[in-house]
Amino acid sequence: MRRDRTRHAPTAGIALALVLFGAAARAYPGGTTASRATAGYSWAHNFVSSLFAARALNGAPNAARPLAVAAMLALCGSAAVLFAGLARRAPSRAHRKAVEIGGIGAAVYGVLVVTPLHDLMVDLSLAFSLTAMLATTHGLYVERRRSLALWGAVAVALTLVAAVMYYGRIGYALLPVVQKAGLAASVAWLVCTYDACVRDTPPAPETDASAPRPALPPATG
Repeated sequence: MRRDRTRHAPTAGIALALVLFGAAARAYPGGTTASRATAGYSWAHNFVSSLFAARALNGAPNAARPLAVAAMLALCGSAAVLFAGLARRAPSRAHRKAVEIGGIGAAVYGVLVVTPLHDLMVDLSLAFSLTAMLATTHGLYVERRRSLALWGAVAVALTLVAAVMYYGRIGYALLPVVQKAGLAASVAWLVCTYDACVRDTPPAPETDASAPRPALPPATG
């Protein structure tokens, strides 16, 4: 019973993050990159990063920031736990290391996007998260979990499309919507993949390098 509660802890953390993001959006004073005169947070026109600034785009003090920072801590902390759990059940050592390193890097640099180093942290967290997502998706394909692998491919594709729009300034007006769609698809996929893999497979056994090797049988003849 205790193990079941622990298994669902990261999912509860994701749910908490969503509640905090919703509360932050309600507390946002207003303003978008297109117009400073808008009131409140627009899910279609504001970026998630609008919630992290000390001042809103209309110039008012941003009451949403503390809630948004707490939401990001809950989201990234939960994602790190999810990726760590998936890494322990990866089909190979290469998958395991890629998911483990990519997931931890994505979580650490993801938290730091709320700081003045936002742009650099976005670059780093994107690179690490794509590494973890691609490795997880390929591992699912190897294990013949085709539905989850396809979902992962869609999440990766949405993330890449958002990256192209962001760095290339292509269709920038649509980027807030694509950004949130990619984030929602990725988080939902990660939670469902974790639940499926943890439910169906035990952790990969750890090898103890310090353990003595078994004795060889005596030679005969």
